[in-house]
Amino acid sequence: MRKRVYSLGDMSRLGRDYLKVGFYIEVLFAEKGVRFIAINNGIDSANQQDSDFTPFLNIINEWYAKDTSKKIRAVMKSKGEAGEHLCSNPPYGYMKDPDNKKHWIVDEEAAKVVRRIFRLCLEGYGPTQIARILKEEKIVTPTVYFMQNGRAARNAPQNNPCRWSAETVTFILERPEYQGHTVNFKTLPLQSYVNCQGASVMLYSVP
Repeated sequence: MRKRVYSLGDMSRLGRDYLKVGFYIEVLFAEKGVRFIAINNGIDSANQQDSDFTPFLNIINEWYAKDTSKKIRAVMKSKGEAGEHLCSNPPYGYMKDPDNKKHWIVDEEAAKVVRRIFRLCLEGYGPTQIARILKEEKIVTPTVYFMQNGRAARNAPQNNPCRWSAETVTFILERPEYQGHTVNFKTLPLQSYVNCQGASVMLYSVP
């Protein structure tokens, strides 16, 4: 019977959890008659001397993964608390500053629509009514606008490029970014949000 071989460039590619990796290498592979080789680490299960060092490599790989993750979180936390935008795409009505990608500036073309939405809201119109007005005025939705300007869009465009929804209008009305705030750590409780004057204030001219 020909013996099966499972070969990897590096031990870490098998996994970062040293207990699970150890189970595969020392128990499962051995039971199934599989020869395990990690080329860069010089590990070959056919050589008992190599296998003796394998558990230590597994522990080191798991520690390295946890340490890297911890450092990345610390960097992101520091940037967020300093008021730096952590999301890659500015909301509708903003664009990245060509001279400083970390800073948002007002996208005047889209900002006119955002200001109109807030103005209509102040005049007493509800989200459904505002959506109908924008549709009648043939204003393209944010998704279509992003695609027209070469920006990534989270949603697929609908058949009618001007089909605004009450949900989209409400989403815009509730975003504090339009007051010039930076809001990070949205997965944390509300009191953990970080609000800083991190972008140009779009709504100063609404009243």
